[in-house]
Amino acid sequence: MPYWLWLICGTALLIVEILAPHLVTIWFALAALITGVVAYWIDGVAVQLTIFSLSSLILFSVGWFWLRKNLRMDGRARHAGEAVVGEAGTVVSSNVGEPASGKVRFQVPLRGDDVWEFISDERLAQGDRCEVTEVVGSKVKVKRV
Repeated sequence: MPYWLWLICGTALLIVEILAPHLVTIWFALAALITGVVAYWIDGVAVQLTIFSLSSLILFSVGWFWLRKNLRMDGRARHAGEAVVGEAGTVVSSNVGEPASGKVRFQVPLRGDDVWEFISDERLAQGDRCEVTEVVGSKVKVKRV
């Protein structure tokens, strides 16, 4: 296969990744581009397909697991800042200590969970109504309503 065909395929796969970004086709696009560069010096189709297969496997495996490890975020806190601030809930448990903390339940699940851990500047008892003022990591900061 001519080297330019690999480069065109790699570019086409990059365009697909840009139009539908799921971080899947990018690994195959990079593998096709690598194969295109190597194919400039090597003419054998079997060798080119082997290079493409191996580079696809390596790039996909390394890239996928690296992304999963380094981009892992707590699902509740990922976009919670915009969605949770201002929501009212009821304290279901309160811990003794500084800062005041415990768990708060919301009527409607927020980001997939209806019970969140909270921290507060003031003491809250079980049954108190509270409102979210900000998101701190995977917890919410609340104040009494």
